[in-house]
Amino acid sequence: MVRFVDVPARVSRAIGGGAPNVAVRGQVRGLPVRTTLLPRGRGLYRMAIHGEIRKKLSADAGAVVEISIAQDPASREPTLPPALALAFRNSKKPQAAFRGVTTALRRQMVRYVTSVKQAATLERRAAKLIGMLEQRKFSASRATGRRKASK
Repeated sequence: MVRFVDVPARVSRAIGGGAPNVAVRGQVRGLPVRTTLLPRGRGLYRMAIHGEIRKKLSADAGAVVEISIAQDPASREPTLPPALALAFRNSKKPQAAFRGVTTALRRQMVRYVTSVKQAATLERRAAKLIGMLEQRKFSASRATGRRKASK
């Protein structure tokens, strides 16, 4: 389960500027963290403290933790493995579908493909992902839950 830390109003306004999501890097009790602040309303943000960090800190809901953050201008775009990059070069529809979803979902897709030990499994997963993108109609509006207004 993911726990969240509410970013103080003063810091939220200084770091976010009203953006829907803000990429940040910093430290939680001295441990490096790279994450995205999520809106909690009225121009304020919250930061997810993922399980890996929580376990290292032995912290859970209600714990007080010291956090330092700064905006992170580095790209969040995932690096494609060669098998997936080649598959996208040969298939324009899946490539467009992949580009049409959020960066977080693209990272999740790449993580699925690359979280294996054997090259053959990676290639099978890349082919499977291409097939899924080919068959399904992924789009930015669908991935983010936004819908077009009907006429």
